[in-house]
Amino acid sequence: MAGARIAHVVPTDRIAYLLLRSRLTRLRDAGYEVSVLCGRAVPPTVESADALPDDLGQALEAEGLRVRYLPFARELAPLTDARCAAALYREIRRERYDILHSHNPKGGLLVPPVARMARTSWVLHTVHGLLFHDTTPQPLRALAVAAERWTASWCHHLLFQSREDYELAVRNDFKEESRLHLVGNGIDENRFDRQKHAGSRRRTRDELGFGDDHLVVGMVGRLVREKGFVEFFEMAGLLAQWRPQTRFLVVGIPEMEEQSDAVDPHALARHHGVTDLSQVLVMRPDMPELYSAMDVAVLPSHREGIPRAILEAAAMGVAVVASDIRGCREVVQAGRTGLLAPVRNGAAFASAVETLVVNDQLRRQFAEAGRERVLTEYTESLVAQRLTACYESILSSSHSC
Repeated sequence: MAGARIAHVVPTDRIAYLLLRSRLTRLRDAGYEVSVLCGRAVPPTVESADALPDDLGQALEAEGLRVRYLPFARELAPLTDARCAAALYREIRRERYDILHSHNPKGGLLVPPVARMARTSWVLHTVHGLLFHDTTPQPLRALAVAAERWTASWCHHLLFQSREDYELAVRNDFKEESRLHLVGNGIDENRFDRQKHAGSRRRTRDELGFGDDHLVVGMVGRLVREKGFVEFFEMAGLLAQWRPQTRFLVVGIPEMEEQSDAVDPHALARHHGVTDLSQVLVMRPDMPELYSAMDVAVLPSHREGIPRAILEAAAMGVAVVASDIRGCREVVQAGRTGLLAPVRNGAAFASAVETLVVNDQLRRQFAEAGRERVLTEYTESLVAQRLTACYESILSSSHSC
């Protein structure tokens, strides 16, 4: 519905810029008036200062997105959360958005009840990955399911990136099925276009000190334990012994908001004896070029929705190995587009990656099949189309309850 006012609520402007900007600009192009309600990210370190604009809010507004800041904390912080709820309530009452759309686990716990109390016409939440994973102990799983049901109870509609998450929500009656929607996740196919970066592999490897005889195993993700960096470096230590020509490339997004499970990749590299074999970079703007320098991309994550890092790697023609968990196993068709390994098992990842390191033909086969699958099923254009269709259906409904 042209002209409808949509507000997306995310913890920080950095998340909005890095993960949602391409999608939100597509919604803008579809005729929506799009606002971003978010916290202000902690300024980047000197090491990563050239990766992002100095003023992220200004950069988002330059894309035609309206930005309003809230005192948002990523983790539980009762005083800050109360201030955030009050500021959000005032913003909603003042602006009268047609749809308020929240993201991330903290957003799901805090934003929907405030939006309902402020009488927003429609309240939506995107599940970027259910809070529990396949190996979560039952008491913690019950707590996580309770949190997911809390979010569902306050939302008019829940949107899912992962088909497995969506099907689990349907089976467990999170909401009536007509209010559960699978929209998926995708990469910016205009940016992650292998043809546009045909000459970057050699140049990037030279800059990073990787030779022609090196096989580069890479990982991209937020620098937190949940993403599997502990397992990645355990894997690296084993591969360094088994296949001395292997090198390792980590491109991390540091958690400058003091996440409780933040990790130090340099310390992990030292612990596993691979410092001299590794390059650790942070907040790099040249991700297509860095993917092109890899031979294998790895994601040993503990929990995912639909992991963008392996979508991006596959789009750039890199073979992938990922955790056998919801989300990852939806993207990676084991034995056809990549390999899956048991979660929290660095040795199993080392074995799976070694399979690809020693087999050029299999690596190329997976890379081509993976690229084709991503460009067919996991692009931002497709996600924006599904999201727009969802919005149009919701906005044309006669009532929200």
